Amino acid sequence: MVVPRDLLETYFQIRTESVQYLIDTYGAIQVESENKNKFPVTLEVKTIVADLEIFLLISLPFNFPDSFPQIKLNDISYKMLYPLPHLSIFKTICLFDDVVASPNPENPFGVLDESIEKAKEILLKGILKLNIQDYIDEIETYWMEEAKGRYLSIVQPSDCPKEVYLVPFKYADWIEQGIFSDQKSEAINWIQNLGGVVKDEEITKILYIPLLELMNYPFPKKNIDIYHLLKNNKLALNSLFQYLTKNTRPSKVLFSMKSDEDYSWGIWEHLKPYKQVVSKFKGRKRIQTGLNGFRRDTKYGFLEIVKEFPRREINKYSINDVSATRLKIRGGDGKTENQGFRVAVIGCGAIGSHIAQGLFDIGIQHILLIDHDELSFENINRHLCGANAVGQKKPDAIRNLLRRQYPTSSIQVYNRNVLSLLKDSPNALNSYDLIIVAISHTPTELRLNELQLQNMINKPILNVWVEPYLAGGHGIWIEPNEKILLKMLFDNGRYKNQILMDGNQYSKKELGCSTSYVPYGALELKKFIFDLLLFIQQQFNSKERSSKTYTWLGNLTEQRKYKRLLAPKWVGATNFTFRIQELKNNQESND
Repeated sequence: MVVPRDLLETYFQIRTESVQYLIDTYGAIQVESENKNKFPVTLEVKTIVADLEIFLLISLPFNFPDSFPQIKLNDISYKMLYPLPHLSIFKTICLFDDVVASPNPENPFGVLDESIEKAKEILLKGILKLNIQDYIDEIETYWMEEAKGRYLSIVQPSDCPKEVYLVPFKYADWIEQGIFSDQKSEAINWIQNLGGVVKDEEITKILYIPLLELMNYPFPKKNIDIYHLLKNNKLALNSLFQYLTKNTRPSKVLFSMKSDEDYSWGIWEHLKPYKQVVSKFKGRKRIQTGLNGFRRDTKYGFLEIVKEFPRREINKYSINDVSATRLKIRGGDGKTENQGFRVAVIGCGAIGSHIAQGLFDIGIQHILLIDHDELSFENINRHLCGANAVGQKKPDAIRNLLRRQYPTSSIQVYNRNVLSLLKDSPNALNSYDLIIVAISHTPTELRLNELQLQNMINKPILNVWVEPYLAGGHGIWIEPNEKILLKMLFDNGRYKNQILMDGNQYSKKELGCSTSYVPYGALELKKFIFDLLLFIQQQFNSKERSSKTYTWLGNLTEQRKYKRLLAPKWVGATNFTFRIQELKNNQESND
């Protein structure tokens, strides 16, 4: 992409003036930049912090002052001060949180002054040990700096030590070497959803230890440090000794640490026993790789880490928590109350496919997709899946797409008619908390309602469909114990809350065949699904759920513009609003 010359000139002019400002104000000296594409210019500034002479390397990014400058220590200052909170192994001082702070581009000199003062403040607090707590708050960052590798985890934290599984895998060019999980099948499902390859022969059991106390700085580096970390937690310490006694080295240990309702994760690894021993009499050196007085390869956890090899270094590995709970907290609103629900979606066309994705967005992790149809080119304009999935069964296409996006998901498929499923397995849908019917096929909807009335289906059913041109969308939620007769909501085939006076006249027919379809656009459909999902979530979270109708009104102005007649009750209604009415004794009342 070609950047307009005037923008390049603007940055160049500001950068030139800023360099001169640093020289005049701070006595800066221009030095060689490590990365001229990202940081075209670097200057060295000498300053005094806590009576120490410190040299700061200030690098101006190409788009300064739209981005903060980077400030590092030179080699001498780094060796003198490291380690300090917010000083990385790359000698960079972490100045500002980009999420909550941004530079003022109208005051570039002020940005420079503020950045330098912030760097000096961070160094001063570190030198005077006033911000040691920051090590604990950012333990994962500092642990990662010394990490030998990276892993993923979907382990659920607990209060007691337990065995978990480490399942190594390979996926694309990822550097993560494996994933930890409580159950082996969960990890394998996660990897297969992603499209990765499981290394079955390398699957192992690993000890997980929840730290009951915060890990203080300096963090463990040797076997004996782990002993001191756990010595007040007898259960964890004994579990570690037993684990090391039972398993060969290297032996990884997964740990978690809770702080302010959030968890930090990491791995330490005990290595094969090894130390150099010098004879007291003749000064001869030898290598010891086992326990004194025991047979070769004998393992005894306590003796190894406390008595014989206390100074043996440990390895560290970083962990990325990718559990559904963590991802919902970090990348969502933090609400996890829907994770335990299971939903069956009957009909995997445009409506059903977007509902399926939306269910994961509100935290549902287990769904069943039912449809006998194949995805065609005619579907893809408004379907969740695209041209690359044409020819696949719709449930398979949706599953293949969503499980890569939501690897913690459990997606089951049935590629036949739902009535075939119920004929062979009458209770198949009763293991789900909600049954969503998105097929716009009245006979099947009535049959399912009949099975619900007969208690053959004992879970709520939500019938969903839309009208032509998305004039409106509808949902009918029926609780199994309220005995709602679905057909009572229709008058000669016409739904009582229908938006258009006669929606059928706007249906389209394929040329050369007898197949009709309902015209509507993808954008309006997504808006309807979004609002519908909020209704579903509201029903899930209701303490006393009841049967209700949900009526969504689309762009009514457009319907009037094209002279599509609205039903009398909606003539004065407003665009993109909805109505919820409670169903009792097959009658509606305003909710």
